[in-house]
Amino acid sequence: METHTDGIWISDKKEKETVKDFTDHIISCGYIPDAPDQDNFGYPKTFSKDNTTLACRLVDLVDDADIVVTDNHPLVPGSGRLISVLPEFWSQWRFEPVYIDRPATIGYNCFMARERGDRDRVFEIFKKRNILFSGLVSYLARGYDTVNMHGTLEQCIIDTNISLILETYIRDNTVVFSEKIFRALQMPRPWLLYCSYKSIELLKTHGFDVLDDYVDISYDSIEINWNRLDAIIDQLETFIHKQYTVKDYERFLQAAKHNQNLLELYEKSWPLKLAEIKQNIRLT
Repeated sequence: METHTDGIWISDKKEKETVKDFTDHIISCGYIPDAPDQDNFGYPKTFSKDNTTLACRLVDLVDDADIVVTDNHPLVPGSGRLISVLPEFWSQWRFEPVYIDRPATIGYNCFMARERGDRDRVFEIFKKRNILFSGLVSYLARGYDTVNMHGTLEQCIIDTNISLILETYIRDNTVVFSEKIFRALQMPRPWLLYCSYKSIELLKTHGFDVLDDYVDISYDSIEINWNRLDAIIDQLETFIHKQYTVKDYERFLQAAKHNQNLLELYEKSWPLKLAEIKQNIRLT
């Protein structure tokens, strides 16, 4: 399964349209753009007007500026003025998963691509605890992949008891989500999330069903990153040999449908939120 080919990547087109819309609007408000950035679909990430700097960045870490337009959620107050696109912007990840509905028969899944310190740690823990072969794991940077031979990412999730999601950014002062968590939220299986401290609390605050009647999410309150990760993998091990009942699968589907419906509501609210954001930028 090549990356960027499963259903959730309809978000790419939506994100690019939003970035272009914001860029055009910011420039129309008198801001001078900095150089285009290929990491931002070729659009600039920072702008200036008089003595004011404005940064606009979605689905990635945002630069410090006097005014910040972003989907980053700060855990501590920043020095600049925040114009948040949340939670309505998350609707870009609303999608209809395609899979064969069948009972889970494999312990867990964990999808990893590029090399990174936390992924190295997870991969080594899997081997040390002798659970690597109990799951569908891809760590492409190490040449290890039992995911692609099995099927699509959606099918891998369905065929496993639980997903371990390693978000792109783990920061002490900011929560930044990507498609990774929103794919899992719309799939009828439990999941564990390694992201920033209090990231699951943020999802719950905005109405998502995080299946905390099945998963102990107390790890979300552990501030030290490696300690939080160890607690997550401890819990992962308890799911490897689980046998779900029909009632369990019904509950998982209920959560997935709730989260899809919530994202649909956010999608309907997005045009109004977008207009408010543009007005806030115009008044700066």
